[in-house]
Amino acid sequence: MRYRSLVPPAVLILVFTGGACDTAAGRARKAEQARLRQAREDSARLEAEQAPPTAEVLEQVRAATKAFMDQRHPELLVEGETLTPLTPNLFLVGVAVKDLVHENRYVAQLTAERLRDGDWGEDGEAKADARLVWLVDYASEQKLRELAERHGFAPEMDRIRAQDRRTSWGRRTWLDDYLVWHYLFHRPPAYGAASGRGFSPMPAGYRFQDPEHPVTAEDAARFQSAAAPTGGRSMVFLGGSAWRPPPVGAVQSRSGQAFAAGPHGSISGRVSLGGVARGGFGAAGRAAGTGG
Repeated sequence: MRYRSLVPPAVLILVFTGGACDTAAGRARKAEQARLRQAREDSARLEAEQAPPTAEVLEQVRAATKAFMDQRHPELLVEGETLTPLTPNLFLVGVAVKDLVHENRYVAQLTAERLRDGDWGEDGEAKADARLVWLVDYASEQKLRELAERHGFAPEMDRIRAQDRRTSWGRRTWLDDYLVWHYLFHRPPAYGAASGRGFSPMPAGYRFQDPEHPVTAEDAARFQSAAAPTGGRSMVFLGGSAWRPPPVGAVQSRSGQAFAAGPHGSISGRVSLGGVARGGFGAAGRAAGTGG
């Protein structure tokens, strides 16, 4: 299976050749060609950066998180999901669940990370034994710090954490810092779906753990200095690294469950990536619970 889509879509390296003499006019022509080449590349990269996740990717993440929930938490009925793309290979996942034992509902918090396993060429092409996997895990402050580091936006997160703690919804948690980053750095919208239905884009600033209180423009204004060095665009996109999934070997802590990515939004079962520990949602789930 080929995965050319892992390279930034439409980002072409344009090579100009010619026999211009080393004259003032020739140098001016070369400079103009270089300027046009850079402008086209910047435009193509920006277009790819703002592109929403494909339907296939959304279905893979939904299928993997549903399988994770079925295996780890058979007592929880999944009623819907919200997928928030941080990068093309990293999602925050809010899973609306009903606890069939205690008869209460809450939003469980997960992460879904796409990794490459096996032999991959430098051009992003998969070799014979290569595959892509989605690693689903419980969201926690420590886990998200690890993911931000691996996917290249940890310095931007540090700048956000250092800013004013006030928000329009009140107390700000570690999870909110990632949703502020998502808003501040102009990532594609979150996508929500009720069980058995297709995905729909959610409003800008959507907070899946508290939908009634989104991140607002006023909230984001308090964090503008965190995005100022790059004009509101994340360095992982300016450099192009955001589209290339990290290798499986880069993952030190494998407490989650991995699923092989298949065609047309499918997954092909669990993948062994080493030791897997069991866990739970802890205080995050209990705090969000309401009486049934």
